[in-house]
Amino acid sequence: MILITDRSGQLYESEEVLRTLINASPDMICFKDGLGRWLEANQAILKVFQLDGVDYQGKTDAELALFTHPFYREAFLACEASDNLAWQKTTLSRAEEVIRTRQGRSRVFDVIKVPIFDTEGKRKGLVVLGRDITEHKQAEEKQLSSEARLAEAQHIAHLGYWEWNLISGQEEWSKEMFRILGLSPNIEINHENFEAALHPDDRDEVLQAFEHAIYDSRSYQVEFRIVRPDGTICYVQAFGKLIRNAAGKPLRFLGTAQNITKIKQVEESLRETNEQLQLRLNELAQRNQEISLLSKMGNLLQTCLTVEEAYTVIVRFMGQLFPNTIGMLAMFEGSSVILENVATWGQVSTNTEKVIFAPTDCWALRQKRPYYMLNKQTYPLCNHLFSAIAPLYMCVPMIAQGELLGLLHIAQPKLLELNHLNEAQQRLAETVSEQIALALANIKLRQTFQNQSIRDALTGLYNRRYLEDTLERELYRADRNQQTVGILMVDIDHFKQFNDTYGHEAGDIVLQSLGDFLNEHIRKGDIACRYGGEEFTLILPGAPLEVVKKRAEVIRNNVKKLTVKHDNQNLGLITLSIGVASFPQHGQQFKEVLRAADTALYTAKKQGRDRVVVAE
Repeated sequence: MILITDRSGQLYESEEVLRTLINASPDMICFKDGLGRWLEANQAILKVFQLDGVDYQGKTDAELALFTHPFYREAFLACEASDNLAWQKTTLSRAEEVIRTRQGRSRVFDVIKVPIFDTEGKRKGLVVLGRDITEHKQAEEKQLSSEARLAEAQHIAHLGYWEWNLISGQEEWSKEMFRILGLSPNIEINHENFEAALHPDDRDEVLQAFEHAIYDSRSYQVEFRIVRPDGTICYVQAFGKLIRNAAGKPLRFLGTAQNITKIKQVEESLRETNEQLQLRLNELAQRNQEISLLSKMGNLLQTCLTVEEAYTVIVRFMGQLFPNTIGMLAMFEGSSVILENVATWGQVSTNTEKVIFAPTDCWALRQKRPYYMLNKQTYPLCNHLFSAIAPLYMCVPMIAQGELLGLLHIAQPKLLELNHLNEAQQRLAETVSEQIALALANIKLRQTFQNQSIRDALTGLYNRRYLEDTLERELYRADRNQQTVGILMVDIDHFKQFNDTYGHEAGDIVLQSLGDFLNEHIRKGDIACRYGGEEFTLILPGAPLEVVKKRAEVIRNNVKKLTVKHDNQNLGLITLSIGVASFPQHGQQFKEVLRAADTALYTAKKQGRDRVVVAE
């Protein structure tokens, strides 16, 4: 009896020790019999289900659900269902179960259930162990969320991460690394695959950066290109760092690779945009310069008195308007149907200094529109070209008020490789041609009006008005320079007989013939005028009196050789009476000198005509 009592006491003490240990555990512990009835449970599980003070022993989960708060009934029923699954599995089972609390929170438990069977295989008991892993799950979810955000950020930034273990040789790539390289995530990760993706022209630079980082213990930064399996090019900016142990031995390589293709595309687009902008600015500056030059040339052309002056202005500006070109200006002279170059610019050879050609030799003149030779294999060359002029040229007809005046020819020398005759220069050439043509037409028109006002309509010589204005100017210049001016007053002897014998038309022919004769027998700089009727005046600036007298004798003698016909009838011998005077010997004012010459002329006629008399 004592033995039984002692043994019972020992057993009771063992159960108390076991119960104390179970209750001390922070994990949930519960023992159930083969029918699922609770045998023993610690405080942790009782607290979770709020079963403190409840007689739980011998009751199933479904029965206990009636004793606790209704909020936990669903959890008890779920526990009963998972118990059945554990019995059916017959071996240890493990699962995560979520139990909601009355405070509205959820607790996650790592639950292990161990079914126990007797020797006959019948259910004997079930051990339930549950650990609260809520904080662990939250930390895990937070980490996963952080990793997901990091992965998403890397994806958005096209930033990949890689790690290379130099000890084991194993490598780890982030998902974005696969996307950057254009490789499947299932492909084997190794450095060979990475090197194979490098652009051939960049491979040496990248590998050299790796080597320097390993052997020189320094970080690296390098930009390179990746050739993806589909052939597309990806620009990458990579950063890397070598990690060593305390002894200085290399352990692993850490690095990032960022897809900067879009950045490069934007940079390229910006570069192209800047180039286009700079090109437009240069073109605008060029247009402004051209407009300024055109304005200056136009202003100067408006002030030119003769076409010869205009040609000089044109040559000066053509080299500035069309730099690095050669060219010429060819004009119809008078009533001629042949063109002759009147101005050249650039390095034109001596062979092209005088170019005479017919309008049919130029395709532009044939078509009366600009002709651009930009490809000699496609278009025929103009026949007016010489070997010194390159086959890259443009011909622009100069037309003013419907009249074809000439041709503007611009060529690119052979020594220049670039095509300078672009569309802008073509348009400029047309504008220049129009401006030059209009200016030359205006000059010729002014010259026509001026000639009509200062020239005699019958003989083409200067008239009396021009004579008086010019003589006054020449005397002023001679006085300032202490020079002389010779005056010849010329009269046709017996001119009235030509009119009376052959008619006034014949008399006009005599006057015209003498006008032509005088123009041919005076020096350049001398001035021949029709003073009135059959009387003419010659001004010889800078000629001494003796020279003037000799010139008068030459004219008097040579005019006798002049043959004048009217209606195929010879009008006979023409003789002249000439009076000679000189400034300042015979007067200080032009009227005094003219009067002296006229008096000498009267004396010559009085003495019998056909003679030269010098004023006294």
